Amino acid sequence: MVTDACVLVVDDIATNRRILVRHLEKQGVKHIIEAEDGRQALEILHSQPVDLVLLDVMMPQMDGYEVLNHMRADETLHRLPVIMITALDDMDSAVRCIEAGAEDYVLKPFNSVLLRARVSACLEKKRLRDVEREYLRRYDIPTGLPNQDLFLSRLAEELKRRQKLPPLFGTLLVRLDRYRMIIDSLGQRAGDRFAVTMATRLTQALPGQAMIARLGPNEFAILLTHLAHATEATAIARHIHNELGKAMVLESHEVSGKVHVGVALSSTAYHRPEDMLRDAGLAANTAGQNQGYQVFDETMHRHAMHRLMLEPELERAVAENELVLHYQPIVDLDSRQITGFEALVRWQHPERGMVPPDEFIGLAEETGLIVPIGTYVLEEACRQAAQWNARMGEDRRITVGVNVSARQFAEPTFPEIVARACEAAGLNRNLLKLELTETAVIDNIDLVEQILQELKVMSVRAVLDDFGTGYCSLTYLHRFPFDGLKIDRSFVEGIDNRTKNREIVHSTIMLAHRLGMEVVAEGIEAEGEGGVLRQLGCKYGQGTLFGHSLPAEEAGRRLFGTDR
Repeated sequence: MVTDACVLVVDDIATNRRILVRHLEKQGVKHIIEAEDGRQALEILHSQPVDLVLLDVMMPQMDGYEVLNHMRADETLHRLPVIMITALDDMDSAVRCIEAGAEDYVLKPFNSVLLRARVSACLEKKRLRDVEREYLRRYDIPTGLPNQDLFLSRLAEELKRRQKLPPLFGTLLVRLDRYRMIIDSLGQRAGDRFAVTMATRLTQALPGQAMIARLGPNEFAILLTHLAHATEATAIARHIHNELGKAMVLESHEVSGKVHVGVALSSTAYHRPEDMLRDAGLAANTAGQNQGYQVFDETMHRHAMHRLMLEPELERAVAENELVLHYQPIVDLDSRQITGFEALVRWQHPERGMVPPDEFIGLAEETGLIVPIGTYVLEEACRQAAQWNARMGEDRRITVGVNVSARQFAEPTFPEIVARACEAAGLNRNLLKLELTETAVIDNIDLVEQILQELKVMSVRAVLDDFGTGYCSLTYLHRFPFDGLKIDRSFVEGIDNRTKNREIVHSTIMLAHRLGMEVVAEGIEAEGEGGVLRQLGCKYGQGTLFGHSLPAEEAGRRLFGTDR
């Protein structure tokens, strides 16, 4: 370290400089620069790298204190070690030097042993600080894994190597869905423990030659080299998803590690490491639709670009009231009479016409626009339901169902927003049904339970939507105060021919009824499906057999016309 170091000697007396240079040369220092005053020293420091400065205190024009102050105020120089040079009879200056930020001091006349020891010590401290700084720059502290900069550097090397020798390799991006929820509910320490546990599981789940990096709070990247076939990467992705998905205990709470894994392969002609990592991230975005992992294809990138262009248009749509509601009827399966509607948001684009929700709801969730959109849907649905109920006789009432996103439901003021919407519309609260998906329930169990209890006190009904497709077990029905559930269409489809589906639906209906919950079957398209559901005790149904979603005016005509 000493022999490779560059040392700057600053003293206005040439004799002192020569003595110091001679001592340094005997110590093995090969790169020595001299400066005869403070200004020249600062010019040198700004023009070339230096590892250590030997700086005389007493100099004309600009003394050592002033030079030291300039260095400590400069972002590029403030960490550079400085040994101050002072006279034997001026120990007060030595103390002032240390207080001003000097690393050490030496006295004139020079003692060769002490000078050698202090130069070596300062250079070693700098080396250790440089090592630490480099580590902090390239590694994640809680997990000890490489960070994004180091990963991209290694991936760039692999891309260059592939130009000469093209073995297949892959980049995986692993996203942890539970991290933010853990931080919010259990604190940062629990979040760090969760990340460390996941990093350990990830390391154990991968082959030895794989490189693992932590990109951010809830994301890891993996580089898999020398793959024999693409299926090897997908097998590893599947294994990661299974291993990281196992439950763990944090702060006496059991937490499941829900993860999404995206895979990008070098068979796509990548030139920049950032592009390969980006595509693995795009694949992770859709991984939930494919058993927790997904391989990238070009349609994902086109879809992402489309969403990027769509975002400002959606912001404008919210601001300029381009969103409208359609209503799908919910009927009594025995009488076929409409008992309620589900409110469904649509986007009436001025140029593209009616934009279906699957094109913009996901984007609204990502950007936070789902909160104002959700509030609009709630207020408008309550207003419309109140208007319809005002036209009916006292012996008949219809309900309105409103889908609530997890993000909207987690708003601290959500119960107040619901209460205001009902009050402003003049709608009886027990005619409003808030539909919540299983995924939203699982993501924040304690908060959901608290808000559902508040809604129960308010007489607002809560319904568990798409039951059977998420992560809830039937035991969750005991814990949460739901007033009803909707059986997902995947169980209803072909129920007249599928014994297994029929048994699952029958068990669900029986349990729900024992808990005092209403049951609605979604996606009924055929008479045979409706007939079986009636036999199983399901009272309400929804689907194309009874009508598609309709604009408010058409839904009203259907409601007050002849019921099927």
